[in-house]
Amino acid sequence: MFNYHAYTAIYLEDAAAGKPAVNDAAEKYGVAIEPAEVAPGEKYWRVIGIHHLKPNENWGNHHVFLDALDADGNRVRNPSAWAGFTWEGRHPDEFAPPVAIDKPDTEPGSNIAIGRNQIISLWMRGRHPNATDKSDRVVGIRTDHPDEPLPDGTLHNTWGHHSFFVVFQETVKTESSPRPAESIIFGRLIGGAGEKVRLMQDGTPLAAQTITADETFRFEHLPAGVYTITVSGSGIRRTNLTVDGKNQLEINLAMPVPEESTIRGKVKNAHGETIILSKGDVVIARQTLPPDGSFAFVNLPAGVYTVSIWETTIRKTNIAVDGRNTRTVNFEISTEPPAAQKIIDHFVLLPPPLSGARRLIFFAAMDFVLHFSLEIGFNPETAKHARRVTAIGNAITADTLADVRESGAQVEHLVGTVAELEALLTQRIHTDTPFGN
Repeated sequence: MFNYHAYTAIYLEDAAAGKPAVNDAAEKYGVAIEPAEVAPGEKYWRVIGIHHLKPNENWGNHHVFLDALDADGNRVRNPSAWAGFTWEGRHPDEFAPPVAIDKPDTEPGSNIAIGRNQIISLWMRGRHPNATDKSDRVVGIRTDHPDEPLPDGTLHNTWGHHSFFVVFQETVKTESSPRPAESIIFGRLIGGAGEKVRLMQDGTPLAAQTITADETFRFEHLPAGVYTITVSGSGIRRTNLTVDGKNQLEINLAMPVPEESTIRGKVKNAHGETIILSKGDVVIARQTLPPDGSFAFVNLPAGVYTVSIWETTIRKTNIAVDGRNTRTVNFEISTEPPAAQKIIDHFVLLPPPLSGARRLIFFAAMDFVLHFSLEIGFNPETAKHARRVTAIGNAITADTLADVRESGAQVEHLVGTVAELEALLTQRIHTDTPFGN
């Protein structure tokens, strides 16, 4: 049996100091306290502590262990106290008898077994089974939590086998002057649209907000105290947020930068060559190409990268990823003699100055150029240094195209209205076809 006396001593000390109930099962396990509605001077049962049993305390149990203490901190006896309980979805023919707090001092005062699919609520009835004393209520007790292995791998807390310890104390509600509750904790969660921000105090959830497109959150009407802000499922946590009941506190947070992008593709005629991924002047990764020339650089954060073949002039620059997407980059190593080799893999040639719709064609081609990380320009002389050339627009003459072809480049010419050209280039993006049909 776990050392319940140690936890009880802590709970009593905090209660005597006027502190809120200790609840280490709130944030991770969803157990909460619903305070009793009592007026100053009334007697009621107050929850002074809730504990989720650790694996080496629980040993495979699935129970709520209970204790009921008098004002002096002693277990209630002669007569014993009784607890009531129920569970969500309980049917009228399902019996939940009152539970006596009457165990020996070597163990907690009582226990209630928790069914695998039950979500338990419990409270104190009073000093006989049918009493109706006012009492705090503990809600959300359940056992469908993940396994919790010890460092050596052994399991004593598994799905369906989690236990809790709850202590009530018979208390008289004291007169208290109203505290100001005008403080505000607000701020921004960068990259957090759709995420849930929670406000906690002493392990107890107080409020939650779902972040909208403006990425802001705001918790108002807070009394003096120390609070915690968390972002569900992210590990983001800001503690020791102290307010005096009147001030405002700004907290700015940021979601972790995603690192899930991939840059992949194939390099023709490149078996055994080394392909390099770099960012600025820094080499991020390198791979030796297999017979089919395929490569994939994975788990990349947002940024602009370059892919190049080691000891060649072949490279693709300005490959932008957002941390979530996948970019495809295909090119080949020329088998031509060095003197005939091209220094540009694929060049997009745009219409010459003063030609009609030149500016519109430039913007129509931008998504195509960015998607395939291509070189772009207006000078046919530059195009002659490319292995493949995509010429766009009616204003590029047949003589210009013939001159570029004579340099040894493969040339295609895309013509039509600006709308038709944009549709064609968009289709190439969708079919992952940077050149030809």
